[in-house]
Amino acid sequence: MHDAQQYRKIQYKTYKNDPIGVKEYTLANGMRLFMSVNKDEPRIHTEIAVRAGSKHDPADTTGLAHYFEHMMFKGTDRLGSLDWEKEKILLDTIEALFEAHRAEQDPARKKELYAEIDRLSFEAAKLAAANEYDKLVSAIGAKDTNAYTSMEQTVYVNDIPSNELERWFQLEAERFRRPVLRLFHTELETVFEEYNISQDKDFRKTMKTVLGALMPTHPYGTQTTLGRGEDLKNPSQTNIYRFFERYYIPNNMGIILCGDFDPDAAVRLAERHFGVFQAKPRPEFTFEPQPELTERVQYDIYGTEAPWIEMSWRLDGARSNDATMAAIVAGILYNGEVGLIDEHVVQSQKLLEAYAFARSMEDYGMFSCYGKPRDGQSLEDVERILLEQVEQLRKGEFYDWLPEAVVKNMKLQEYKRFEKNDSRASALTYAFVLGLDWQHIQQRWDIWAKVTKEDVVAFANRLLRPDNYVVAYKHTGHDDSVMKVEKPDITAVELNRVDASQFATAFLDKTTPDIQPEFIDFKKVIKTSKIHPKVKLRSVTERNRPVFRLDYCFDMGRLADLKLSLLENYLHYLGTSRYSAAEVRQQFFRLGVGFYATCRDEHFYLSLTGIPESMEAAIQLMEHLLADAQPNPEALKNLVEDALLRRENNKKDKRTVLFKAMMARARYGTNSPFAYRLSKAELMAIQPEEVSKWLHELNGFTHEIYYNGPFSAAKVKKMIQQHHVLPENLHKPLPNRKFKEQPTTKDTVIFVHFPMVQVELLLYSKGTPKFNMEEYLFNQWYNQYFGYGLSSIVYQDIREARALAYSTYAYAGTPARKHNAHYMQSFVGTQPDKLKIAVEAFQTILEDMPVAAAQMDQARVSVVKQIAAERIPPADLYWTWRNYRDFGFDEDLRERVYNHLLQATNEDLINYQKKYIKGRRYTWMVLGDRAGVDFEYLKKIGKVQEISVDDIFGYE
Repeated sequence: MHDAQQYRKIQYKTYKNDPIGVKEYTLANGMRLFMSVNKDEPRIHTEIAVRAGSKHDPADTTGLAHYFEHMMFKGTDRLGSLDWEKEKILLDTIEALFEAHRAEQDPARKKELYAEIDRLSFEAAKLAAANEYDKLVSAIGAKDTNAYTSMEQTVYVNDIPSNELERWFQLEAERFRRPVLRLFHTELETVFEEYNISQDKDFRKTMKTVLGALMPTHPYGTQTTLGRGEDLKNPSQTNIYRFFERYYIPNNMGIILCGDFDPDAAVRLAERHFGVFQAKPRPEFTFEPQPELTERVQYDIYGTEAPWIEMSWRLDGARSNDATMAAIVAGILYNGEVGLIDEHVVQSQKLLEAYAFARSMEDYGMFSCYGKPRDGQSLEDVERILLEQVEQLRKGEFYDWLPEAVVKNMKLQEYKRFEKNDSRASALTYAFVLGLDWQHIQQRWDIWAKVTKEDVVAFANRLLRPDNYVVAYKHTGHDDSVMKVEKPDITAVELNRVDASQFATAFLDKTTPDIQPEFIDFKKVIKTSKIHPKVKLRSVTERNRPVFRLDYCFDMGRLADLKLSLLENYLHYLGTSRYSAAEVRQQFFRLGVGFYATCRDEHFYLSLTGIPESMEAAIQLMEHLLADAQPNPEALKNLVEDALLRRENNKKDKRTVLFKAMMARARYGTNSPFAYRLSKAELMAIQPEEVSKWLHELNGFTHEIYYNGPFSAAKVKKMIQQHHVLPENLHKPLPNRKFKEQPTTKDTVIFVHFPMVQVELLLYSKGTPKFNMEEYLFNQWYNQYFGYGLSSIVYQDIREARALAYSTYAYAGTPARKHNAHYMQSFVGTQPDKLKIAVEAFQTILEDMPVAAAQMDQARVSVVKQIAAERIPPADLYWTWRNYRDFGFDEDLRERVYNHLLQATNEDLINYQKKYIKGRRYTWMVLGDRAGVDFEYLKKIGKVQEISVDDIFGYE
């Protein structure tokens, strides 16, 4: 560290009218540090942003930035290496072999070269400590460790306890010093898997097509973040090292810190650990201007999902005036409440779904409209309806007050986002990557406040014309263009979970002062009073909070009466004898208040959130609607039709098929909450009065009211009593229907055919039949050690050692209610020919958990540190208490877990696994293309039940 830096006053760049008080500091080498202090909890959300993404990929090595992001978790010559001199010889040889493999044209010779790479990689793995970066970052109590790559950035993310900032700086500086491409070919297999997964995602194909049409000669349009399949099959380690040397330089990087810390101390740590990095000339990115679009251009895209369209216009880049205007124009078209699309399309039920959005990149941007057809509509119909709204925008046929109301709503939403450290950091990263000064971000509000209807009309007529856009028609159907990257045969490497590098040993030997945990006495922080003998008011007052939230909470949901799930949406189409439905929504929006209903299986909520000065008026308006809502037969008819269409569309969504329909079958059998729904005939027979009656009668049931905001409990009570009219006698909530969870007494297989590149495997096993405190105390530790995170056993064995999957996990689950069962769930997405290996891997590690003593204890310490640094935000206190109440407790259960883990030993976790995990049987859910699945092997797992998509959903 520079001695003078220790004592001189640090000069920061600060910004006027900045709601999050950003302090910016630039190191001598050009690295920039953005800091926002938030003392709400002793944690710091960290992001390290590099201005290098897929647009910077070499044209012959696309996907490189993204792949290198993966490799940044593999360590350096010091971090993760057990014998660097020996390992370097092997890694240098592997690098040369990859270059030879890349240049070789003969398929047989390429295969030979890859076999040699595989052999040497197996040997090199013996000289590395498996996933040492993740072990160390977990040891300091980090959570949400991740990274992502986009068009012009790669960002590395951690959320750490505030007392671990120094060790975080030390660890990050080491991994950015000089990364090593160890375990390269197994990680390459993972990237292959991610690429293959993308082939099953229709939105990726649509985005690629639209960008290609809007920017045909710019890397935005010619290159994707995942890269071309051919490039992935012929990687270049040499090009990756060159990419690092070119772009991972301090004057092309930013460090973003948001949370509880001292900025002066952070600057000194940055100078000590990153100040030694040498600046280099920053690569200039140049591009040719893209050709003007002078006509409508249509593309047809095919995939398994339900149909939609996306129409997009090209804009100038993020630093342009157009980008600033685009955000408010998008809000006038669609804001979820009273935009042109909201009122004329969504509320008028002309389409199943519709919205508009603007997206800014550094060089160009885009303005898009999206729509899904209702039953019987063509994609041409969808396009026409959306164009009508854009045309109204062009003609200025919208409310004069709408621009001002949109800005007011945007500011409210930004304030709510900025309560969270990660949202602050994301905004700062966005500004840094796009070259936007933070003052520019603040000045947007001044610009937006002056926007007139004439400005919006001029923007729309200049840029959103009927002759300069691209429209993608996404059809349901087979896609002949899907390319699957075939994965070469590799040998599973042997991972060293025991030994540690000298760097890791020294790192772990350092100690930091402990953060003392804070546990909640819910009776003290949640004030309870009564507004009626059977209606309690629970309130959490935050004097300086500029927003409020008010919820009416009913302990009955769709399982009490299936019509309640209709009411959730029907409510927004209802007016009163005084106001139309549109006028109701307009009034809420102009008040700066959001009003919505939420129907869960066992709960129903009516919610208001917005600016406190509008709270009383919002309560009056909500109560007026509850008492005087008028039936809307046409809206209900359309809602029923759309509900039936969504049911069919769900059958085209593989996530819904696997994680909802198949999981429900595994957990409950044929009689499940998922399958419990009104039949088509019952839906179509419902009369508007039946649903409206529910709305009028809600206040007649026992319920609870929750308030969070700046007002005192007494003031809130008085306000509610004045407007919340209740009958003298309230009914008990209707009982929610109960469903019996099926025991998992033997291994069985449920297979559902779905046209896809991958095969996805989901395991479920029912455990202890009701809430068990002993399991609850261990679950978090077990999950961190065994099933979640880059250093977990599942990640190491399934992904690192065998390269079977991009996504894999396992966890011991806690029931949502005290009378529900604990359970075990695991997942892997892999190639059909790798299914047998994946099954056998899970069978082995679930039954006989590998034991790595140091790693096990580090996972325990990590959980303890996470709990110690965790603070429940005041807005979440009530909901946290309700969750614990569902278990049968009124106390903060984190305290029990914390105290238990302080005293626990590795032997305790081993015994927990033997008692609650070992010996289980599973329902193995397999989703994939039948032609690629080995059914003879599936039969060896257990009895196979092949079910059609229609049957697994259980409705016509």
